[in-house]
Amino acid sequence: MNPSLAMTDNPQALKQLAAASFANWRPPQPLTLSQWAERFAFLSTESAALDGKWHAYPYQPGIMDAFTDPANDTVVFQKSTRVGYTKIINHAIAYHIHYEPCPQMVVQPTVEDAEGYSKEEIAPMIRDTAQVGALVADSKTRDSNNTILRKVYPGGFLVMVGANSARGFRRLTVRNVYFDEVDAYPPSAGVEGDQIKLGTRRTDFFWNRLISIGGTPTIKNFSRVEEHFKLSDQRFFYVPCLRCKTFQVFRWKRFIIPEKDPRRAHFVCKHCKRPIDEKDKFKVIEGGKWRATAPFNGKAGFHIWAAYSFSPKMTWPAIAAEFLEAKDNPALLKVWVNTVLGETWEDRGDGVEVKSLQKNKEPAPRKMTTGALMITIGADVQKDRIEAEAVAWGRGFESWSLDYAIIPGDPHFSETWDQLELFVSRRYFRQDGLILRPHTTFIDSGYATGEVYRFTYPRQARRVFATKGQPTASNQLVAQSKKKYRRGLKLFTVATIAAKDKVYAYLQVKKPGPGYCHFPDHYADEYFDGLTAEQRFTKMVKGVPTYFYKKIRPRNEPLDCRVLALAACEFAAPNWQALADNLRRRAQATEARPAPDGEEKQPEPAPKPDAPPPARRRTKRRRKKGGFVNDW
Repeated sequence: MNPSLAMTDNPQALKQLAAASFANWRPPQPLTLSQWAERFAFLSTESAALDGKWHAYPYQPGIMDAFTDPANDTVVFQKSTRVGYTKIINHAIAYHIHYEPCPQMVVQPTVEDAEGYSKEEIAPMIRDTAQVGALVADSKTRDSNNTILRKVYPGGFLVMVGANSARGFRRLTVRNVYFDEVDAYPPSAGVEGDQIKLGTRRTDFFWNRLISIGGTPTIKNFSRVEEHFKLSDQRFFYVPCLRCKTFQVFRWKRFIIPEKDPRRAHFVCKHCKRPIDEKDKFKVIEGGKWRATAPFNGKAGFHIWAAYSFSPKMTWPAIAAEFLEAKDNPALLKVWVNTVLGETWEDRGDGVEVKSLQKNKEPAPRKMTTGALMITIGADVQKDRIEAEAVAWGRGFESWSLDYAIIPGDPHFSETWDQLELFVSRRYFRQDGLILRPHTTFIDSGYATGEVYRFTYPRQARRVFATKGQPTASNQLVAQSKKKYRRGLKLFTVATIAAKDKVYAYLQVKKPGPGYCHFPDHYADEYFDGLTAEQRFTKMVKGVPTYFYKKIRPRNEPLDCRVLALAACEFAAPNWQALADNLRRRAQATEARPAPDGEEKQPEPAPKPDAPPPARRRTKRRRKKGGFVNDW
């Protein structure tokens, strides 16, 4: 203050003096989180592609300001990857260290995750954000109370815990708690129960508490983040069409991939039907706004997915290319739905109605379609018969059932296996005159194991193999057994749950093309009853959702045969383009071959059914002492 002003009678000077005095006592201008981050936040090299001053993407300020809105008790964030959620949490923590200090807690899925988060995100932030670093003592100094999982600052502290440790939630009272990647949490923190409830209890003494729940969703009806998002006001980011100005949400169903060329992927306005290209994405998102779709009850919920991301790895063409790669593989598609769409995965393989398959029946042609590129066989052995199915496969695992055989007889008698030999040796003619033989045959060895081994062992060079079902969930459909058998016998394990998931997913494809299943119209209803004889159920085992298939009808052999035929095709790992090119060259070579003696080439006669084996005495195979299986 200028002392001379205190002695003056100048009214203007007195006003200036009063204004200066009041300014010293005026509280600081309140800052929202987005305003604070724009002024102070800094990105570190260790945790950002581009370090330096923070600048928010158009959809981020609305999310950030929900963290500092006193009306919000809880903020829920259901997301895909690459949308900047971790950085928003970091800024919220820094805000409550520097601008509005209070005790805080971060809950990561495991203690190891908490340590990694501290080292890779919090430590660089403290180092590079000057206003925060000035308040948090260096953990290496002698008088510091700071550790990897605990940071102390004037007015509060930050603790980082793992959701797998009940001890981390004890003896703590905090105002803010951030639950990160909640769908990756174990079922319980030790024996003490749900981690979100345990952490929320730590905030009960604060009227202005903040609870943040976020992460990428996983499975429908078992996703914690989806459960809490549904309890919120469910906000989505609406963007305007550049032409008709209609506001709408980016939905995957409105994205078009012309001629399956991901480079041309674009969004179509629901109102004017005009396309919005990737080059216009930033302009469109810049004019967007958050809108709630449910009543507000103190819980602000946000959903955002990769279509809004400005990551160079998440362009619309990149998203489309990833979808085309994953769409025919349920395991890959599940990951895509979770991490790109930010939505829960709902299994389509819960069950298939028999009536829905009637439309898949069609007149059986005398010869196979030229779309058939490979044939596999799956066989199931029962105590009084062997059932087997020959399936032709085309691009994208489109399939044609060629024949389904029920071979009566005890599998311990050679005559039964002679009939199966005829089935697996049969030739099939395509419409272009080419002959295809079964490429791979899988035979289940669950019953009459020794007889299955005796049949497959001398035929392994023809790719006839014994299999064993693996009931546990696995993404690897077929694997060779690690057990070593004498004489070089090969046994393959089939992940039956994953295989049935695929079969049922393909059975629900509505139009001919990738995944669609064709059946001849002479198949009896019993075949379709057996093909759909199981349903997928979910049960909780020690708090973890576990899947299993259960029979709803007694006969399920057609399903087992189709599972083995699909597994055989997966095992063959077909290159559809290479197969198509090879068959086309064979067909061209056949057409170009001249007829002998200058005669006109006669059409190839229709294939005759294979003759039955010569009648012989019914004999039962003799077993070696100690059993065939033990001998191997």
